[in-house]
Amino acid sequence: MSFATPAAAYFRTSSTAFHVALLLTMLCSLTAACAADEPPVLVQELGPDNWDQLVPTGKEVDAIYGDFVLQNRHLRAVIARPIASRNANMTVRSVAGALIDLTVRAHQSDQLSAYYPARRRHAFSEFTLQDPGQTQNGTAAVIVSAPGNDTLPACQATWSLGPDDLFLQLTTTWTNTSEKTQTVSLSDDLRADGGKEIMLRAADGVQPAFWFHDVFWQQAVGIRAPQHTVRVKGSARESVLTFERNDTDSVTLAPGEQTSLTRQLFVNRDLPELLADMETTDGKAAELQQLTLHVHAAGRPVADARVQLTFAEQNRGTVVTSAAGSVAVRLPKLPGTARVSIAGSEFAAQPIAIDADQLIIHQDDYQAGTAVIRIVDEQGRPLPAKVEFTGRAPAPTPDWGPETAEHRVKNLAYTPNGLVRQELAAGTYELIVSRGPEYHAEFTTLQVLAGQTSERTISLPRLLQTPGWISADFHSHSSPSGDNTGSQLGRVLNLAAEHLEFAPCTEHNRVSTYTHHLRDLQLEAFVATVSGMELTGSPLPLNHQNVFPMVYRPRTQDGGGPVTDVSPEAQIERLAAWDNNSEKLVQQNHPDIGWLFYDKDGNQQPDGGYSRSFPLIHVMEIHPIDRLLNPSAFQMQDGKPRNNHTAFNWLQLLNQGFRIWGVVNSDSHYNFHGSGGLRIWVRSSTDDPAAISSDEIRDASRNGHVIMSNGPYLEATFGESGSTALQAIAGDDLHAASGRVQAHIRVQCANWLDVDTVKVLVNGRASDELTFTRQKTPQLFSNNTVKFEHKLEISLPHDAHLIVLTGHSAQKLGPVTGPGWGGQAPAALSNPVFVDVDGDGFRASRDTLDAPLPVKFLAP
Repeated sequence: MSFATPAAAYFRTSSTAFHVALLLTMLCSLTAACAADEPPVLVQELGPDNWDQLVPTGKEVDAIYGDFVLQNRHLRAVIARPIASRNANMTVRSVAGALIDLTVRAHQSDQLSAYYPARRRHAFSEFTLQDPGQTQNGTAAVIVSAPGNDTLPACQATWSLGPDDLFLQLTTTWTNTSEKTQTVSLSDDLRADGGKEIMLRAADGVQPAFWFHDVFWQQAVGIRAPQHTVRVKGSARESVLTFERNDTDSVTLAPGEQTSLTRQLFVNRDLPELLADMETTDGKAAELQQLTLHVHAAGRPVADARVQLTFAEQNRGTVVTSAAGSVAVRLPKLPGTARVSIAGSEFAAQPIAIDADQLIIHQDDYQAGTAVIRIVDEQGRPLPAKVEFTGRAPAPTPDWGPETAEHRVKNLAYTPNGLVRQELAAGTYELIVSRGPEYHAEFTTLQVLAGQTSERTISLPRLLQTPGWISADFHSHSSPSGDNTGSQLGRVLNLAAEHLEFAPCTEHNRVSTYTHHLRDLQLEAFVATVSGMELTGSPLPLNHQNVFPMVYRPRTQDGGGPVTDVSPEAQIERLAAWDNNSEKLVQQNHPDIGWLFYDKDGNQQPDGGYSRSFPLIHVMEIHPIDRLLNPSAFQMQDGKPRNNHTAFNWLQLLNQGFRIWGVVNSDSHYNFHGSGGLRIWVRSSTDDPAAISSDEIRDASRNGHVIMSNGPYLEATFGESGSTALQAIAGDDLHAASGRVQAHIRVQCANWLDVDTVKVLVNGRASDELTFTRQKTPQLFSNNTVKFEHKLEISLPHDAHLIVLTGHSAQKLGPVTGPGWGGQAPAALSNPVFVDVDGDGFRASRDTLDAPLPVKFLAP
């Protein structure tokens, strides 16, 4: 059965539907056991003693110590502590006194980023917790307040919850404390990011209530105000809700006057259950029927089927079947229709026929079988891997879930343990089974027969030999970063399936960790990690720096990390000094080198740049590197410059005497072919990921022992001609008094990519003598795994740095890396070896490579 849609948010495995059903049963049992001992409603401040019992679960949970929880039998809500520094994440900011987490307890999957009373006009700074014992009706409350002034009235927001409420109540009271008339706008706003999700929302305009429903992650939230309509103005990220009564959306307050507005915030698993909660609250429970909806195909239950329900020509919303092919739901006692979609394939609507309390939808035109694929290495050991399924007509290409998902992402299956068990429509499928560029990729077909299980064991031998070097990605993101909604667990699955052996956790503006995901997925033997962060300030996109290792302080603001600064120099200094000046790797992310180094004020006139930053930058992202095969001062698109050419500008920098090492990273944010399209190999004393030392990787990177690549594995060693060993590697210094340097260059590629060009760049310049191609020197190339191997001598009249570049002049990476990364030409690039010829220390050439030193790029 499929695991594309989470049957219980964040509690999912990659094994079988049975395990999911068992986990749900255990979860329900534990919930019932807890309910017997807990009060019917409570309000508490979060801390170490109650965290595990009270914090909701879900991809978008942002609670930390010091926030407040309201809970009854039905729902759980977190209100952010009203302090000025409280941010949920990089982009969900100033959440003091706002609702930041909201879940129904029976199905916890928080997808709400924040709900802001009064549209963030008031700086809430005081709070009171109201225990249910203090009220006649047993209501618990969090009350936050902001003082008034001559411009704004005083504002009090009361978040309250009764024992049997199906909604969280918000009452905002405004009091004019000034001596002037003031006007209050009756409006709120909220963040729920749906750009990459399957998120449906109430239409813009005047509505009886606002709602959004994340179909895949299974949460619906609804907001209404009694006796008011809601005027909705929204986008894929934010919505503004203006509450109107008698065509009025504001109140004018004379000095000393006050007014109040009450809203009800509902939450449930899906829109049909959310609407049922609203109708039950309105006393219309008798108009509903509780039933179990089943989807069957050829007599078999269908998991993860999405069923869109319509009653009286009104869309009631969508439910998703569980691993057992069923879902409990309350529906109107009216004639209706159901339209089923399975893995992206939609079927015709059919009338609803209810038998007692059962609704069975027979989708017999869906003929399905089961694929069981086991991925192993050459010794038969299971491997984390990625499997792409593409239907060969008439079989459909599956679409299991959005780019934010985990084990099933669009038409990809990610497995942490080498097992993919997946229900598929009957037919023939093209499969690409892969595990990054060190491994064979298998291109094969699979025939799936209706009602049968098709089993296949696929061997992915490790083709490349990389002793003493481990693959790494120093720059990845997921939902905690705030600029995306990708699952962090899905990010870890990406990294493991793409054979990234070391990956620091580098979320935007917070220290975080992958450790628990690696443990839960049993991937600790495959991926090493360490806590780090990307500090992302202004100006964008210049003021971005990654760093590791960092001390992770869980459940605190920003994980204990530093805050940003508007000065790139002050920000990087703060970052370098954090954690008591601990030893770190500081990485400058995706720079405009002209702006950073030569044009601080951005006026296209050269200056000294952000010079205080220079000694603190150890490595710098310089991708894309494949464009160095045809170098120019600018990245071109449609014949026009679109940016400075970072890799070319880096070569210019090296010639000016800078020693800032190059790196390439994926900077991945989503999980559809997210990781793996760029990587580095870093020198390591161990080839065992479980034994990797993050400190050793930090130090090797600070010393330039890094090879950059999007697939090919490049080895380059150097020594003075006549020496017994070639020991200088990327990042090293080499003394060659004779001016003659011997180089040994070797390039390996897996079966799904190739190279046809190798160049040795001397002070950033290529030459015919040191350029080798399949066309010009075919004897040096092969069609085996070792694509190129050659020993050569280089004559140097003066000091020079040597860099090796390899790639393909015509081919692209192709489908293994997905439609985004696949458009790159295969390429790899070494960091420089600095050769001192005259014995008085290395002296940079000052060559600008026939182009002026860059300044800040401005698009023409």
